[in-house]
Amino acid sequence: MIHEVTLYREKWSKAPVALSYGEETLRSSQARLINRTTLTPQIDLEAYQCRAVIDWIDIHIELSRRTQYWHLNDRIEKLTGRKEYPEALDIGDGKTATRYKLRIQEPDLEAVRKVLRDLEGAYGFVAPASVSGIEISIDFYPEKPSEEARARMHGVLVRHFYPTTRVLRSGRMWPRFMPGSVKSTDYTIARNEGDDSLDIGDRMTPGLDRPALYGSTYYVGERDDPRAFWRIQNKVLDKQNKAAATWDELPDDKKRVRIEVTLGPEGCREIGLEKFSDLETLRIARLQKGFFQFMKPTFAIIRPVSSRAGSAAVKQKVEEYQKQRFLNAGVLGLQIREDAKGELRALEMPKIRRWHRTSGSKVPPKVRAGAGAYGTMIAYEELTRMVERALAGLQRKVRKEMGV
Repeated sequence: MIHEVTLYREKWSKAPVALSYGEETLRSSQARLINRTTLTPQIDLEAYQCRAVIDWIDIHIELSRRTQYWHLNDRIEKLTGRKEYPEALDIGDGKTATRYKLRIQEPDLEAVRKVLRDLEGAYGFVAPASVSGIEISIDFYPEKPSEEARARMHGVLVRHFYPTTRVLRSGRMWPRFMPGSVKSTDYTIARNEGDDSLDIGDRMTPGLDRPALYGSTYYVGERDDPRAFWRIQNKVLDKQNKAAATWDELPDDKKRVRIEVTLGPEGCREIGLEKFSDLETLRIARLQKGFFQFMKPTFAIIRPVSSRAGSAAVKQKVEEYQKQRFLNAGVLGLQIREDAKGELRALEMPKIRRWHRTSGSKVPPKVRAGAGAYGTMIAYEELTRMVERALAGLQRKVRKEMGV
C-alpha cells in the first residue's frame, strides 16, 4: 500500500511535489513489533551527499589582567584576518574586563588554538579556555540539485526526527514551524489550553494537525535552552543580516536541507565538552544517539474476527488515525498522541473500574509491549548510518585541526 504526502506545488506545474510512503509488514521476533507494519519513505538517500559542520562555538576566557575588547580583537585579526568582537562579561572602569566570550563562526580550530595561545601569552589565563555553546549542522546536498529533491529530504527529516521524549516536557518545546500557514508560528499539533479535557481530544485528532510547510523553518525545543534546540530548514540563503535586510542567495549546487542542533552549557557538559581542549577527544560521532536520532513508526495489523467485528472496525479506525497523524506531524506527533492517550486513560480509569465492577468483569491489563523508551517505533537505519558517517567525518576533521 502506498501513502502520499503533498509537499508543495511548483510554479507552472499542474502536479504537486509529493512524498510517497510504502507500507510493509515487519519481520521481527520482538514482542512489541509482532503483527505490525511500518511506513518507509520512497526516497533514494544515496542521491544525497551528507556533511556535518560546526557552525559556531562559544569560548570563554578569563585573563590575568584587565584589558579592552578592541585590543583582543586587534590581536585576533592579525592572526586570522577576521574580526571576532570579543564580548566583555565583567566590564568595569575604562571599559576593561577580564572575562570574555568569543563566538567564532565556522571555526578553523587550528587557527583558534593559535589565537588562544597568543592571548594567554600576552595576558595570562586564570583557567583553561572553556566552551559554553556550540552549533553543529548536518547538511544534505542533492547530487542533482533541484527544488523537488530538497523538498523530499525536508519532508523526510521533519517526519522522522526523534530526539527522545525529553523535548516534549513542555508545550513550548513541541514541533512548530515559522512562518506558519495560519499564524506567524504554527504548532504541528493542535492545543486547547483553555480546557484540559478538550485539549486531550485535540492532541489526539489528526484532522486538526498543521503539517510543516516546506518553505518554513521547523523548530523543536526552546530557543536558548541550556541543553539543546533544533532547526530543520531548506537553506538557500547565506550571510543574512535581518537588520539591514541583506543576504546572499546560494548557487544551486550549494543549496541544501539542513538540520542543526544548538547545544547550551548543559548540552556541552552532557557530551563531555567543558574545556576547549576537550575537542581533542570529543566523540562527535556519538552525538547521533542523543541529538540526531531518526525513527520510523509502526502500526498494528488488525484482523477481523467474526464474533467481534465491531471491535475490529474501531481498532482499524484508530490505526488509520495513527497513520494520518504520522503523515501530518511525524514521529514526534505520534508520541504526543500516545502521551495524550495515557492522560485520557488515567482520567477515565475511575469510570472504567466502576463499569467493570457493576458488570462483574475485570479491567483488562494495560498492554506493556511497546512501553519502553521508543514505544513501537523502530530506528530509521539507512538515515541513521548516513548521519553517523557525516558526524564521523566531522570528528576526524576536528581532531586534525586540534593537532591530534
